[in-house]
Amino acid sequence: MTVKSAALPTATLSARAIGVVFAGEQIGPSEMFGRVARKEPAPGFALSARKTVRLTVATHREPVSTANVVAVLEGSDPVLKHEYVALGAHYDHVGTALRPDAAGDRIYNGADDDGSGTVAILAIAEAMARAGTRPRRSLLFVWHTGEEKGLWGSRYFSNYPTVPIDQIVAQLNIDMIGRSRAPGDSSPANARLTGPDSVYVIGSKLMSSELGALVERVNDRYLEIGYDYTYADPGDPNQFFYRSDHYEYARQGIPIVFYFSGVHEDYHGLDDEVEQIDFRKLRRITQTIHATAWTLANVAVRPKVDTPFGRELLTR
Repeated sequence: MTVKSAALPTATLSARAIGVVFAGEQIGPSEMFGRVARKEPAPGFALSARKTVRLTVATHREPVSTANVVAVLEGSDPVLKHEYVALGAHYDHVGTALRPDAAGDRIYNGADDDGSGTVAILAIAEAMARAGTRPRRSLLFVWHTGEEKGLWGSRYFSNYPTVPIDQIVAQLNIDMIGRSRAPGDSSPANARLTGPDSVYVIGSKLMSSELGALVERVNDRYLEIGYDYTYADPGDPNQFFYRSDHYEYARQGIPIVFYFSGVHEDYHGLDDEVEQIDFRKLRRITQTIHATAWTLANVAVRPKVDTPFGRELLTR
């Protein structure tokens, strides 16, 4: 998941520079570094009036190439196979740290963000391909690139789709479904992380009440995961609705569902490692999304869009 847009310009400082800037302040360098190590938030405060910080900025631009990965499993119905149920995740992450941690690690692996969604889509695609029968509609699998840079891959795909965009009946987006809040976890950074048997569902009822009802009906029939709609409102201050690839499909008028287990203390951190993944939860959510996609691909009539994507949502 991409970060929420910063309201102010930001800069990365060296340890030496931080020491100079925060010397003698309300929170000194040692306390600042300690809070970072403990992953504790620090309240904002004004620097002493006598201090002036000047930044000289030099930019370096280097073009790079990247690509979305797209696959289609053709449907079995001679008419409905020209419609598509889209499933998506992003396979990029945030690269490497400027400096290694105490163990010498500087690679942001992104096991949850969004390795969890990437492997979920792979598993669903494999299960669909190996099934004895194919669903009536076609399945469109898209592994997006550049999500962490600002939804680049999904924006490009929605503007230059490989299938007719108006033939995509719904898009199911999977971003960060592999972590659970453990019993007794008191970390403030994990306060919004869902438990082992629940997941946040965002946007499923926003544009299509029929899609929202189908999503719940499938879950009630099969694994009965706890669907949490805390962040379903696009107006929520966390802006989760705008921070992953489904948003670019919604902008095109396609009803969406976003599956998300919540942010945690390792979000965009070096400790987002595979050892932290709750594989039971990952499997159950993946199975539920598989069943949802299969059902969508077989319903007689595509979900009706009864609430068009509002103009006020296009400006975010």
